[in-house]
Amino acid sequence: MRRIAAVATLAGVLALAGAGCTASDEPDAVPATVAAAGPREDGPDPSILPTAADAGVATRLAADVVPPTNRWYSALAFGDPGLPVFPAPLSFQAVDGGFAMGLTRPDPQPAAILAPAVAELTVTVAGASGFGEVTAAGPVGVTLTTGPVELTLAQGVPVVAVTSDGGAEATLSTPFEAAGDDLATATVGETEYGIALDRATVDGTTLALDPGGSAQLFAVPEGGDAAAFASALGPVVAGADASFALGEAATTTIGYADEPTVVAVPAARAVGLDCGLGSYATIHGTYEVCRASSVSWDVPLVEPSAALDLGGLTGAQRDAIAAAFAADAGAEPELPADTYFGAKALYRLANLLQVADALGEDAFAEQLQGTLETQLDLWGAADGCAERAERCFTYDPALRGVVGLATAFGSEQFNDHHFHYGYLLYAAAVAGARDPELAERIGPVMDLVAEDIAAPGTSDAFPVRRAFDPVEGHSWASGISPFADGNNQESSSEAALAWNAVALWADLRGDDALGASARWMLSAESEAATRLWLAPDLTGLDGYAHPIVAIEWGAKRDYATWFSDDPAAMLGIQVIPAQPAAAGYLAAVPADRIVAAVDEAWGQTTPSQFADYLLMYRALAGDEERAAAWAEAIELPDSAIDDGDSRTWMLAWIAAAGRSAGS
Repeated sequence: MRRIAAVATLAGVLALAGAGCTASDEPDAVPATVAAAGPREDGPDPSILPTAADAGVATRLAADVVPPTNRWYSALAFGDPGLPVFPAPLSFQAVDGGFAMGLTRPDPQPAAILAPAVAELTVTVAGASGFGEVTAAGPVGVTLTTGPVELTLAQGVPVVAVTSDGGAEATLSTPFEAAGDDLATATVGETEYGIALDRATVDGTTLALDPGGSAQLFAVPEGGDAAAFASALGPVVAGADASFALGEAATTTIGYADEPTVVAVPAARAVGLDCGLGSYATIHGTYEVCRASSVSWDVPLVEPSAALDLGGLTGAQRDAIAAAFAADAGAEPELPADTYFGAKALYRLANLLQVADALGEDAFAEQLQGTLETQLDLWGAADGCAERAERCFTYDPALRGVVGLATAFGSEQFNDHHFHYGYLLYAAAVAGARDPELAERIGPVMDLVAEDIAAPGTSDAFPVRRAFDPVEGHSWASGISPFADGNNQESSSEAALAWNAVALWADLRGDDALGASARWMLSAESEAATRLWLAPDLTGLDGYAHPIVAIEWGAKRDYATWFSDDPAAMLGIQVIPAQPAAAGYLAAVPADRIVAAVDEAWGQTTPSQFADYLLMYRALAGDEERAAAWAEAIELPDSAIDDGDSRTWMLAWIAAAGRSAGS
């Protein structure tokens, strides 16, 4: 979810080579690592924090399920019942006593690619009432118990699975006909649906499951065949989960079952799989239908970084950066106190501190470090909320997470935690590396802040990697997802910042499990930012009229933001805060696409918001564009520089952009 005041927005960060902060040094190459989300037995203890006030969020959860906020399916567990979720290419809605499902189809419009929920097939379970209860929840899949049946959904498996330990009967909204010993089919509108049966039967509109039986409902893919699809199906994928490996690349593996089953994957992930079962059209292009027990893919490994390579500065560039630094470091703006703007302000100071070290400005460095330490000691005090109503954290035992007492943008409902906490953890890593005693003092609380968004293993206190969706490769920002279009994420760049910051903090604290997990998420989120937001492949989606996407939803892709209809906002929110680990993946966008996106965003006059970030992004498009961006950045009015950015940082980024772009 995204939201932002129409005035001040986020921060810009990159640190200068030669800074004295060890958090800014490029880490050694990570050795090959393979990990899944096992028990987190040595995770931080949330009992050191006071208890949060009840956020008043209605839940539909079994007692032993850690609340799955920020998932693609969160609407099944929270808020008003009946909202759809989107296990692509299907939509699924819990209805009173059962569920509705359908095959979504993309509809490209000039400012959005739409694929809303389709309730073409409804299943009503005998003896069931209400909207079900989530009885199992993980990063890949979810189980919803409705009366005597369990409904299993997993992202990447294009079926709704119905199982029953004791047997059950249900009514179908349309009659099905036998199409084989263990298959029934029906056509609704343009779509043929099938039900693969195991110890179950269909007679017209009656579905009967024997004890231990299952029925897997699916939409027949384009170019496919119901019998071939049903024959390729394996067991119900109730245990679907994710693991990763780090080596020369970052590898994601989604394990669905011990035996092969039907999966639907983007064409790029289908290489090497047993495909040929047809395809689905989705908002992300064509998904191939294949048979596999697991699916793996690589993305470029992105190492955490708080350093920008300024080794090749010209004398004129260094003089301009030094002059900007003198003005920026000498100003003392009021520091906000909520978890978003307050954390962003500290992030800005952390980068000015690193510039001070690089330029040999020892007096300013001492001043900036002192301000950071004072502020971080407030944020890092376990009992801070007993003494004040801001700059402190509580623990919510109901939703299982860390919440700032001064909330922002619905953070009490777990909206945007990774956006907020990435800024704070980055500042903590930079300042803590310069002063180990500070890191030790604030460590217990900052460990909890990192655990809230990025726990690498299972526990009763936090969900595993709260916001991160390993199948999609990116995060979801809404905590409870009260939307008809599913969950959403706007700022791909702030999400990448979060995992960079978690990795830096984990390295400082010696938490290898957290650090490896954060590197994986950083790599995946960076690749997704280019693939989905900044350089999307729009083949077959003619009618969409823009070079970028501004918000990814479960059911649509929007050229829109939560806070502005200005084209500068659409692109700027994908670049902000121009952090060091982003320079490489942003530079991977083809130069012509960077220029086209910036041209559309800039318009005829200097934008009132995000002009600084647009210039920084433009600088990655080659020498000529970088020179033009530098000239405009020198003259950019102070009022056009984001409150989290600084002229110092903008110029430093642009000066180093050639090395980031490889030109």
